[in-house]
Amino acid sequence: MGSGIFTDEATIYIVSASTDGSALVSSNAVTGEISNYSETGGDKEISSIAVFGGGNLDKEEPRTQIEISFDVELQYSPDNGNVTKWDEYKYGAGLTSSTEGTSKAVYIQWSDGTNYYTRAYNNARAITWNPGSSADGNLRGSVTFKLSPTTTANSANLQIAAAEASTLSW
Repeated sequence: MGSGIFTDEATIYIVSASTDGSALVSSNAVTGEISNYSETGGDKEISSIAVFGGGNLDKEEPRTQIEISFDVELQYSPDNGNVTKWDEYKYGAGLTSSTEGTSKAVYIQWSDGTNYYTRAYNNARAITWNPGSSADGNLRGSVTFKLSPTTTANSANLQIAAAEASTLSW
């Protein structure tokens, strides 16, 4: 019987867009802050169009945009980075509502030391960052990145591999 893929086996990297996996270093890893990850989108819709003679034609729509979300527990001194990095993903280095974040490459790699499962996203833009806190809780937030399935040159913005993140390139 096989073993499951567990959260303590995950390493998450958030770097400048188009950064190849071979350029990832340990200081790019987001540690001790993310409590939840999810991905939605990338769906392909195929619909039928009735034609004369009783037949149908299949009409393929482009894939929908992909969204990846993380729930984050903020810390004053995270192991790597600084407390404003989540704000910077959305608002850019200016950290104001008149500035914009830049595109990122996000790598999520699970490994038990022998086996690997990696999901990599390129040209992801932070579209939401919603921090909040209850009176008896930590400051936490949810950040969502959105990306198109392909670039304008039809290159993939999502890669999935049973390999180390370091083997992936854009």
